[in-house]
Amino acid sequence: MNIKPANIEFNQHQAPIARDFADIYYSNDSGLAESQFVFIQNNHLETRWQQWQQTEFVVAESGFGTGLNFLALWQQFRQFKLQFPNTTLRTLRFISVEKYPLTQQDFARAAQQWPELNELAKLIVQQYPFLHQGCHRLQFDDNSVQLDLWFGDIKDVLDSLYSPTAGIVDAWFLDGFAPSKNPEMWNDSLFNNMVKLGKQDSTFATFTAAGFVRRGLQQAGYEVNKVKGHGKKREMLTGTLNHKPRVSLGAPYFSRETVPNIEQCTNKNVTIIGAGLAGANLAYSLSRYGYAVQLFCKDKGIAQGASGNPLGGFYPQLHTEANISSLLQAQCFGFALRRYQQLLRDGGEFQHDFCGVLQLAFTDAIEQRYEKFVEGQAWPTSLARLINHTEVKAQSGLELPYKALSIEQGGWINPPQLVKALLQSANSEIHCDHQLIGLQPIDNQWQLHWQHSNGQKTSTLSDIVVFASGSDSVDIPLLNDLPYRLVRGQVESVPSQPTLAKLKTVLCHKGYLTPAVNGQHALGSTYIKNDRQCDYRESEEHTNIAILKKALKNYDWQKLYSHQQGRAAIRCSSADHIPLVGALADIPQQQQQYQDLYKALPLHCYPPAINHPNLYTLTGLGSRGLCTAPLLAEILACQISGAPLPLNQSLLDALNPNRFLVRALQRRQDYGD
Repeated sequence: MNIKPANIEFNQHQAPIARDFADIYYSNDSGLAESQFVFIQNNHLETRWQQWQQTEFVVAESGFGTGLNFLALWQQFRQFKLQFPNTTLRTLRFISVEKYPLTQQDFARAAQQWPELNELAKLIVQQYPFLHQGCHRLQFDDNSVQLDLWFGDIKDVLDSLYSPTAGIVDAWFLDGFAPSKNPEMWNDSLFNNMVKLGKQDSTFATFTAAGFVRRGLQQAGYEVNKVKGHGKKREMLTGTLNHKPRVSLGAPYFSRETVPNIEQCTNKNVTIIGAGLAGANLAYSLSRYGYAVQLFCKDKGIAQGASGNPLGGFYPQLHTEANISSLLQAQCFGFALRRYQQLLRDGGEFQHDFCGVLQLAFTDAIEQRYEKFVEGQAWPTSLARLINHTEVKAQSGLELPYKALSIEQGGWINPPQLVKALLQSANSEIHCDHQLIGLQPIDNQWQLHWQHSNGQKTSTLSDIVVFASGSDSVDIPLLNDLPYRLVRGQVESVPSQPTLAKLKTVLCHKGYLTPAVNGQHALGSTYIKNDRQCDYRESEEHTNIAILKKALKNYDWQKLYSHQQGRAAIRCSSADHIPLVGALADIPQQQQQYQDLYKALPLHCYPPAINHPNLYTLTGLGSRGLCTAPLLAEILACQISGAPLPLNQSLLDALNPNRFLVRALQRRQDYGD
């Protein structure tokens, strides 16, 4: 579904009005007070927070609008934590759905109405997401406040939102335009999803007292009360989910129903095997969920595998349609951009330049494809737009006679320095020269056995183990049943020269070329299947240069030369080119569980998937780790911790490592065929 920005105007009081709904976003004279009264006071949040025994509180909202409710709640949460510094409650998570989001400019203008919220609003503007469908996770106050902005129709979003049977939501803010003006939102689908996603004793509050809303909520399962409304409004509704129905949510793909309660683990200790982009991002995410993380790698230092190239292009791989692969890339790119910018604001240091990326239309066929890309309107122009050769020249600094897709917020990053900055921020323990030679369960933990380069053998214990092991995954018995695709890639280090000196953005064709950094351009990359050797090869240097000259044959590359300096590494991807993220399947158990999967019974007829307890993987990122690793790591951290997930069920299923087993069972094929 295409996302259309809200069509708004500002009245004489500078309050925004939605033209399509002929309704105002908030009251001209008491919008903030009304938000505080209706949603915060009538969900009894401050009283509940004082008595809260859990570490996090989750609020869900139907209609983000100008963000006023979130800003008011965020302000209240800050004040609460100052007043009660020893509270058990550490984290506020806010889930909001918006079909017609404001543009960044309109959001900033609307927020100016409330000077007391100005500081918080500026932090949102700083991270404001691209306007495309899906979840956009924004993190604030050292991740003690988290905003999941879901852009799309509320029915589609809530239907596809993952929830365990116990639910995920503690309080609902039922907002949005008046039921009489927005009947498509206020319906049984919303009310039933509130019951599905709400926890036992979750509450709701809404400004409306419409009879069909009251009856719909009651029929869905909420106890509903009419109470005094705000200001001139006579009545409003509040309620509680006193009896949470136990509905089977069995599914053969993504599930955490069988994951043991992590709170019972002694130290919430996680071992990550692999110290590249995947492992470092996971350590960063897990540290913000309260986990003690240790990283182990077989090499003498961090980022020695595919994450070790000195320069890497940073951009999403988009398609004309918003299919699973493109949606994943787009959401990953936005999250990664926000993470890297926050890391820099927090003092992290790594070489980078968000100088933009140009995907050049160097053939007529590619130009036609890019024109269809624009016609499809699946993506906002702030993310990617087609530009003519004049704009290409201005952005690139070179006389290139091509059109191009311009990804203006992309660029290049030094991956090893980024890995180091992430691990420093995560305060992780790092153990190099540790080759895993075995692991076994012992008393609800995992014992890991290591061998060192000097022949010494040691063992460690961990509550949770994650394999972020890249191309080494094929050598780990628990992982080697998965259908990997290993591809060798060599990148050249090309000395800057007059032909290239003016280049100021990343160029992508069949390969890529970066601007000069420390006098060197990165040029790559080859794709050699099923070759795990990492020696430098002059033949591949010639291949990289030839690919560049052929793609950009209308530009003078006669003086381009290299000097046989570069680096080769092995990329690891999956058979369907989508990463592998999640719990490791107990293959024999799931083969037994789902032997009738080919019958295509309703999902609730199947039990939740049985996985190896507290064993996970994050691998198969291919050549896209700079873009995908941050969000995929965040997803896995949420799966482990039980926090709300920033992807819908279909994307979680697409990432699940057991998807190939499920497909084989659906087709009645032997797994691995």
